[in-house]
Amino acid sequence: MSTLIRTHDVPAADRIDFTKHAIAATWVPMDCRSDYAADYWGEFRVSGLGPMQVAVLDVLPVTVSRTPELISQADPDLMKVLMVCGDGTSVVDQGGRQARLRGGEFAVYDTQRPYEVSVGVGTDGPTRVMTFMFSPALLPLSPSGRGRISALRIPATAGLGDLTSLLLLQLARNIDDYTPAEAARLSSAALEVLATRLARELDVQDWGTPEARRQALLTTVQAFIQQHLGDPRLAPGAVAAAHHISLRTLHQLFHDEGLTVAGYIRQRRLERCRRDLSDPALDARPVAAIAAKWGFSSASDFSRAFRAIHGLPPSEFRRFARVVKDSAR
Repeated sequence: MSTLIRTHDVPAADRIDFTKHAIAATWVPMDCRSDYAADYWGEFRVSGLGPMQVAVLDVLPVTVSRTPELISQADPDLMKVLMVCGDGTSVVDQGGRQARLRGGEFAVYDTQRPYEVSVGVGTDGPTRVMTFMFSPALLPLSPSGRGRISALRIPATAGLGDLTSLLLLQLARNIDDYTPAEAARLSSAALEVLATRLARELDVQDWGTPEARRQALLTTVQAFIQQHLGDPRLAPGAVAAAHHISLRTLHQLFHDEGLTVAGYIRQRRLERCRRDLSDPALDARPVAAIAAKWGFSSASDFSRAFRAIHGLPPSEFRRFARVVKDSAR
């Protein structure tokens, strides 16, 4: 269910401060300023979509800033996507890069580094934007990859770019119509499409450095792994062959990030299994079937790996997840 936050519910003189506090409560602490502070107007509709938070904002021109001081006060590690809907221009500034966004375009940025976002640049009326906020662990991007993609304008070009923008837009528009189980699955699908789009952008950008090319390759490989987790044949050799690189190059790529290829595949598979075990809509599906769906050919191997991570066998984890969900109702 969405939460609606409206500035016209408070006196005009208090609206910009109200907006600042609403922003801090909804996202992270930020400074807030506007040329319309004397009589500010804005509406935020905030919803949950599985592990993602989605917000649709209709606001008069405003600039928000996340400063080093504010980061030191509260430092959650989150990623955000800002997308402009319809008319209007917004600007995302982070890490020395500035993305100027128009309708359907979006940019990604993170909350652990300073940034500034200006909505409704050059206009004197309301602008609609959407934000999506989630843990960076949900995207196959290393910290260096996050830095390379932040505040980069992602155009709504035909094909994959248009698909990504339309998917995010439709998810936000219909968010109150989804059941919790549907929301969990749709958020996973949206994150996979977003990861694929970002991998494409990293791949086509002419960064001009070996590190940039390495990071683009890593992002592409990780997105490929995410898309083929259900294939029990997915292994380092198959991944290397699909990207026309040597097995040694593939292992070095992950080693540079403190990872192993097999470990990354296993971790992502376990995450998908945990999600399905937590989904009430899949209660009738046997644990072994869920494990097989995500590429585990041995139910006993899956059970041992799952217990090592979560401290419970899969069946007990599923029962515990139901108790938690029922008590939260």
